[in-house]
Amino acid sequence: QMAVRYHPDKVIHMGEEYQKGAKEKFQKIQEAYENIKKNRGIT
Repeated sequence: QMAVRYHPDKVIHMGEEYQKGAKEKFQKIQEAYENIKKNRGIT
């Protein structure tokens, strides 16, 4: 859900500052998800 909320395509109509923050959050969410998959042995 968080990935969808902060996805760059979903916030394109928002202000530049919001887009920047959303991009950073989206990247952190993706990194966390990759770590979870790695720890659970999911590829």
